[in-house]
Amino acid sequence: MEINSKNWFENPLSRVVLGLNVILLILVAVSAPAFIREYFNQDAVKIDGKKYDLSDVKKSNPIAFSKFQSEYKNLVKNALSEFAQDKLFEIVAKEKNIKPAEVLTQGFVAKEPSEEEVLQIYNQYKSQLGGKSFAETKDRIVGLLKSQQEQEFGKNAYREIVSKYPVEFLIREPEVVRVQIASKNNPSLGPDNAKITIIEFSDFECPYCKRSQDVNRRLRDKYKDKIKWVFRDFPLPFHPDAMYAHMAANCAISEGKYWDVFNVLFENSGNLAQANVDYLVTKAGLDKSKYQACMKNSSELKAEIDSDIQDGQKVGVSGTPAFFINGIFVSGALPFESFEEIIEKELNN
Repeated sequence: MEINSKNWFENPLSRVVLGLNVILLILVAVSAPAFIREYFNQDAVKIDGKKYDLSDVKKSNPIAFSKFQSEYKNLVKNALSEFAQDKLFEIVAKEKNIKPAEVLTQGFVAKEPSEEEVLQIYNQYKSQLGGKSFAETKDRIVGLLKSQQEQEFGKNAYREIVSKYPVEFLIREPEVVRVQIASKNNPSLGPDNAKITIIEFSDFECPYCKRSQDVNRRLRDKYKDKIKWVFRDFPLPFHPDAMYAHMAANCAISEGKYWDVFNVLFENSGNLAQANVDYLVTKAGLDKSKYQACMKNSSELKAEIDSDIQDGQKVGVSGTPAFFINGIFVSGALPFESFEEIIEKELNN
């Protein structure tokens, strides 16, 4: 910007204003970092007179800090979602001169279900109706079917509203927290030089771990050589058959049958009694005599599994399944899209 020097010298007021602006800028530059620190570190705890805040949590327990950030983001999004929905209803209600509560139901007329439709529902849920006859439950079933019609009408109405008045969430992304966790030559799929390394801590007896395997396979199918997937043992103490199953799986490594045993154990996750595990692993292709000899080295097998457990506990793993995507912690059997979002960001970095 060009400055008119004549006006500067002839107008004392300009000099005063500019001088005040300079002083203000200096004050802001000096005080802003302190203000920011104070603002973001308001949440704290004092222990024996010493104050600790979230930056201390991040240093000592990065996973706890990461969980806090994710949960906070979800809470913010939920609050904004409710607010956005209410605002949309206000806009549409004003536009159509109706009440906000009528926005999703305006124009809805329930269709009377046919006798065949009602009877089909009755037969489908007959065992859950406490022995009541068709005549006794017919009106209730009709009411439920009409309620479903109304819900579907409302969903379609809401889709039309959002298409007309788009909603965009502008939410600050949580700080990426990475944890250093080694593979330690545990069983893996994919190349060592893959851009993405996913380390999974899991338990063959855990129902959530079993559920997550479908998502895990989809991710490996989609990203193929872009992912190296590492499996680390984390049998939970309250799963009585888990340790034995993990020992059996580790005995499959030397025979090159680990992933065959892995799959058959998760397929039978609810039935991992020792006798059944012995049957399953030999069914998966393990040589029976070699397997029996390996299982006699129980102390060595347990030591390796305990090492995995301890490594997981050191970085905050307390339940299964737990994942580290290039060191970014993901907890639980989450939907495919949750993993996909993180992986895409990592691939594009």
